[in-house]
Amino acid sequence: MVRFMEVTKLVCLGDSITWGFPFGPSCSWVDISAKTLGLPMINRGVNGDTAEDLLFRFGRDVLAYKPSHVFIMAGINDASINIPLESFQDKVLKMHARALCYKIVSLWGLPTPTGDHILEHTLNKYRSWLEKFTHANNCRLLDFSSVMLLPDGTINRECFNDDVHPSKFGYQSMANSFTEFFNPLL
Repeated sequence: MVRFMEVTKLVCLGDSITWGFPFGPSCSWVDISAKTLGLPMINRGVNGDTAEDLLFRFGRDVLAYKPSHVFIMAGINDASINIPLESFQDKVLKMHARALCYKIVSLWGLPTPTGDHILEHTLNKYRSWLEKFTHANNCRLLDFSSVMLLPDGTINRECFNDDVHPSKFGYQSMANSFTEFFNPLL
């Protein structure tokens, strides 16, 4: 069950989409959201990281900050190297369990949409499982696709710098979506 506790600090754990590639953390959805929400948000996005990498650095990049909440988003790099769904699931389950052990509320983000049809095939499997997992565990889940896709389901080119990474407009759109998602917890 989602515990609605006072938000004191939020760590955002992820890959280059969290970090703000190619512009840097100051242009990331994390930093933009932190300014809008007036909340301490720690950007722990690392370019190229997979769910396994996030699990490996969970101690130093999440637990060390003693946050009340963690927002975790992974999957694009996993899909790019054909990580099987079962392996992705295992890493997500372990991160969730670690957060629970330390009484940290885990919030989840679906992997953002891409313009790469091969990646999308695997990402859709990850997304489908994440939706079931978060529902079963009563975790909040954010799907950024509503602000990054056109009504016909194709990517909104204005939101992308390439087929994977958001543009500055895309990061702003993600920040708007995150702010709307997170505001009820404040």
